[in-house]
Amino acid sequence: MNKKKIVFFIGQVGFGGTEKQMALFLKNVSKKNFEFHIVVFNSSPFGDLKNEILQSKAFLYFIPEKVNTIFKKLRYLYLFIKKIKPNIIHSWSVHDNSYAGILGTIFNIQTIGSVRGSLRGTGFKKLNIIYKWLSLRLVQRIIVNAQSINDELIQYGISKDRIIVIKNAVNGYQNYSKIRNYKYPVLCTIGNLRYNKNHELFIRIVKSVLEEIPNTKGWIIGQPVQDEPHQKEKLNELIRSLKMNENIELLGFQPEPLELLKKSDVFILPSYSEGYPNTILEALSVGVLVIASKVGGVPEIIKSGINGFMYNPDDLKGFSKMIIKILRNKKKYHEVIKFGLKTVHDFHSPQKMVDRYIKVYDAK
Repeated sequence: MNKKKIVFFIGQVGFGGTEKQMALFLKNVSKKNFEFHIVVFNSSPFGDLKNEILQSKAFLYFIPEKVNTIFKKLRYLYLFIKKIKPNIIHSWSVHDNSYAGILGTIFNIQTIGSVRGSLRGTGFKKLNIIYKWLSLRLVQRIIVNAQSINDELIQYGISKDRIIVIKNAVNGYQNYSKIRNYKYPVLCTIGNLRYNKNHELFIRIVKSVLEEIPNTKGWIIGQPVQDEPHQKEKLNELIRSLKMNENIELLGFQPEPLELLKKSDVFILPSYSEGYPNTILEALSVGVLVIASKVGGVPEIIKSGINGFMYNPDDLKGFSKMIIKILRNKKKYHEVIKFGLKTVHDFHSPQKMVDRYIKVYDAK
């Protein structure tokens, strides 16, 4: 039996959430009936998942840097699709949905697009109006990773029949067995240095907790981004003004953020908007307590008071008081963590995600 050929388009294969989900899918999907060809649009300045993808027996192609205009990319992709002759083109990046839609129309091939972050986030909002229209209208189906994004697309005028919800997955880790022996609590957040990630609130939370629990430390894992280059200095200025230089570290890019996450007591995600954040699933999976903004797909993961806690992204008092309270109540702290581990085990296994994608690829 001939294998079904599927071409993936993706912006890059760095260590972002989308890239990790694609790599996790490729690692766990059987190649008996499928052949996967991955086209990468941009390089990844902080390293990439190239080796993991190649180990999954997928074919990997990088668009050359000299192919740097929309017309040149379309020509490159036209020749590529003509050669590979895939059954399906699946774009994993909203920015690349339009290329999938155009080429699918030309070659009469099934097309699948993706929206993996809120339409209110900076990534989508910065697209021009024509690009927004093309990215959502040309592909035949759109995969989203949160019910909240499904609802946003419907409000945007996309038919619910074209939208498919497939939630993110995370690798299973060892059972929770941590005994915290630190002399000070560590609060951690992970996210590129964007305004949307609300790192300023994180800094103020650490300051507030420090007033009640001496020697509290705060770690911000994430690198600056080209389109918001001044965020790092703004955060440093806030840290200096609050006299928090000894308590908060901007750790920049970390190739193995899970190793730092495991050493944390609380993971905080204070974003103004989110899709279905991988970082929350990763924190839950390594037995770290989660307190996050009640935005986007977060309420689809966190049941406040059971497997984590949620507050509005401007609620400094709510975040801070709960962190202080939960760190002083070890019984409740460990109880919430165990429910978090159960959430990951029951609802976010890689095989559940793979089965959902295969069903989409096999649909007529």
